[in-house]
Amino acid sequence: MKHSLLLFIFFVFSCHAIAQSDNNDFWNKEIENSSDIIKPYILSTHPFGIYISRLNHNFNVRSPDKYFFSFEVSSGNIVLPYVKSYELTDPNDQKTAENLPWHDREYSFDLNKVPSKIKEFAADGVIRSYRFTFTLPITVHHELNFSLRANSLDGGKYPYSIFTSDETIEWFHRNIAGGKDPFSRQYYGLNKAGISYKDENGKVLTMNNGNFTIPGIDINYNYYPKLEMNEKHYIYLNFGAQLGINTSRYNAVADFGISSSILKKMIIKDKNILSFGASGGILRQHFVEYGDRVNISNQDFLYSFEGLVHYKIKLKNKNHLSYGINYNFQTSYFKKKDIDHIVLTGERINTHWQKTISHLYDNLEGWNFICTYSTRKFSYFVYFREDLNLDNAPDFQTGIGLKMVIKKKD
Repeated sequence: MKHSLLLFIFFVFSCHAIAQSDNNDFWNKEIENSSDIIKPYILSTHPFGIYISRLNHNFNVRSPDKYFFSFEVSSGNIVLPYVKSYELTDPNDQKTAENLPWHDREYSFDLNKVPSKIKEFAADGVIRSYRFTFTLPITVHHELNFSLRANSLDGGKYPYSIFTSDETIEWFHRNIAGGKDPFSRQYYGLNKAGISYKDENGKVLTMNNGNFTIPGIDINYNYYPKLEMNEKHYIYLNFGAQLGINTSRYNAVADFGISSSILKKMIIKDKNILSFGASGGILRQHFVEYGDRVNISNQDFLYSFEGLVHYKIKLKNKNHLSYGINYNFQTSYFKKKDIDHIVLTGERINTHWQKTISHLYDNLEGWNFICTYSTRKFSYFVYFREDLNLDNAPDFQTGIGLKMVIKKKD
């Protein structure tokens, strides 16, 4: 992640050296008024992440002059076979575990007697995420938006899951990737759906085939300062704050986060706009607790980073076509140091069986490709997301959406 972060920072701060020097009023207005970056909610459809108000970073340069409504749907394929973990609590056992490879620990302890905290987790199916967002511009520099989050789970059969079905992914591995799927979809059965997680306190999270849930709402505030470098160098900053109210019985808490982004824009061929952006944020989990919750994360803070390269083409009919490549990073759901004291057990069907639980202690990373077509009143967008850590939560994710003007601000 460190190398990717440095790469994006280099792009943002050095590309102005090759930018055009045309700083006239026309381009200042064009960039600020018509170069908004429509970025979908590209965060992973993770079985735990869907119950948390995670930060979705913003790369716009000003508040819009219209009221907007957007709706988007994403689908991610999950295959996490059953794994049971024992987090050792005795200091002597912990020291012994630290000196053993993770795959040898199971045979070095009597798991029926050793003092430990026990977790159990299994997940399968296609998680679909639905997001409804209303954007309320206040002034040129201030903006509010309100988002409703919803999710469902199903087996991912055709024709509802063309790209994220088990059949498609299995076909890809066998015919293009050069072998069987490393997560053994064929062994566990195709098109099954179900999520089951029991934390160390015996509290259980479940989601069955066909279930639909509304895990919460997000309220976002964005501030776009007016700075001298906007007109001189086409470099922009924005700042955001997010309040997430989680309504699920599994995570009855409120999360609060802040973020900041920097963007560099370049004029290409006197009509197109190339943008480089980097954004960082921090989310304070369970900032307020108003009910019992399943321990789906023992981190008080989740840190995230996004990098973006975006190219917007102005068409002859005054519509726009945009392409974007996005890199997304998030710190792990559980503290990374705890993995040194954990014994994992499960069916050793493949070389990745332990990932069901071990990936919860790893950072999340993914690449996204985004394509948008915009008219004066409507924008249509699609994206594809590929996980970088082979944690299969999800393996491959797709999304589509629509953003439309409701009315022009008075």
